[in-house]
Amino acid sequence: MKPTSYIKSLPVRDRISISQPLGLDTINLGYNELPFKPTKQIALAIEKIKQSAGSYGDPMCFDLRSKIEDVYDIKKEKVICGNGSEELIDVIARNFVSSDDEILISEFGYIQFVLAANRLNAKLVKASEKLFCTDVDQILGKVSSKTKLIFMANPNNPTGTFIELGEIRRLIENIPTNVALVLDLAYGEFVSFDYCRQIHNLVDQYENVIVTRTFSKAFGLAGLRVGWCHAPTEMISGFYAARGMGSVNAMAQAAAIASLDDIEEIQSRVNLIIDERERVARALLKIGVHTLPSRANFLLASTNNQDAQTIEGLVQFLFNEAGIIVNRTRETGLEGFMRFSLSFPENNELLIKTCSRYLAEGLS
Repeated sequence: MKPTSYIKSLPVRDRISISQPLGLDTINLGYNELPFKPTKQIALAIEKIKQSAGSYGDPMCFDLRSKIEDVYDIKKEKVICGNGSEELIDVIARNFVSSDDEILISEFGYIQFVLAANRLNAKLVKASEKLFCTDVDQILGKVSSKTKLIFMANPNNPTGTFIELGEIRRLIENIPTNVALVLDLAYGEFVSFDYCRQIHNLVDQYENVIVTRTFSKAFGLAGLRVGWCHAPTEMISGFYAARGMGSVNAMAQAAAIASLDDIEEIQSRVNLIIDERERVARALLKIGVHTLPSRANFLLASTNNQDAQTIEGLVQFLFNEAGIIVNRTRETGLEGFMRFSLSFPENNELLIKTCSRYLAEGLS
């Protein structure tokens, strides 16, 4: 049996190849992915584009930006696509921040925000959270003359927590206009598509608001790496200058366009995950596993005492006894938690039952 520390030290994909003690198939819930296969329309688009593998994709992603304009009523001149939203987060940071500047994030903000600051040798400032949730007053209290950029994922990763639109407006209206606010909606669809629309409206209402999106989560295209950014028109040329040429490959563009043609099926899949999110949280609470109130496609969970050793044992038990791989959080303040994606009901049920066994057998 491999020790937990060894399992954690490997990338999640590599952990799948570790010998499972009971010879079980592994169920990877560690990457915040959706469990579904591509929709029929996406699969057809991927199959078709394979015949043109020798050709570059459009470096300007014109057709994809046009489809985004049609579906979301956002002018394509205000949209830039990238190799996942992660590339665009980095591009945005390089447009606004130098080594003398500060990037401000919430205490448990998305790790890519931290990496963006590190790459630029900029000072990263963290604002305390309230009950693991972004606290607007704390963020406002950390804004200084050196603050150039505020990153906020809403819902947040890794906590899954969420603040309401009114709080986001309050933040925007109380920061200097020379401070850019980036609202990352990687998990926005798991709040609602209407919520995403309301956030995009802020870009037209305020001159310093930028929104990033991804096709990796709700649309199930994590393996193809395609994201997009909605920003004021005057920012877009600078973003192109900092972005890689042709960074969104042809297959990714074709699949993303097809996914937007299949929006009803995407919504149906999102609805299933939302239903499972609520069901699983309730079931885990009954057995003594607490989850933070999530609006994403994953849950951050802990036992009653939020003890790191207990969670360490549970993570190992899930793998050893059920072949379930979850993400063992180790960030300061989150040592007593684990994070897992919501999956099909049968996989979620196996996770619940395995957690119940662990606690009932006094293994904690």
